[in-house]
Amino acid sequence: MVAQATEHPATRLLRVLGDPIRFKLLRELPQEEAAEVSVGELAQRLGVGDTVVSQHLRVLAALRLVGVQRRGRTAHYFVNGAALRAARELLAEALPLVFGPTSRQPQLSARNQIFGRVVDMRRGDVNAEVGIDIGGQVVTAVITNASADRLDLQPGDVAAAVFKASEVMVLK
Repeated sequence: MVAQATEHPATRLLRVLGDPIRFKLLRELPQEEAAEVSVGELAQRLGVGDTVVSQHLRVLAALRLVGVQRRGRTAHYFVNGAALRAARELLAEALPLVFGPTSRQPQLSARNQIFGRVVDMRRGDVNAEVGIDIGGQVVTAVITNASADRLDLQPGDVAAAVFKASEVMVLK
């Protein structure tokens, strides 16, 4: 009897995203439902047939990475932002276990980007202090409230602290 290993959800996600056409589709699709794109337009942009695009969009839709709005016989697609953020978090949590440094302390250079988890958000009238736990150390950066809103930063989110000379920027 052969023992079956339980597949980690990140494995399927990586397989789906590893296909060059699906990867290109995610880059071509609009990020919001209001700006959806038809299969025909996507096929034209990628230089492949409608059937090929439809097959790949079905795979992406099965993981909810893309959404679809149907109007009669025409389907219009867009990136599902919430599912893409969840996929990003899944990979950020799964891959460091495999590829992370052996030491718990992050190694910094003059310019570096290190991922961690947002542990604290304190908003003032204009700026917000963002605390990101990176390997047990909390890095705090000050960004504008508008930037915090645009990034939709919340405690528990995976975000990156970008170290550049004496500046620290926050990405999500």
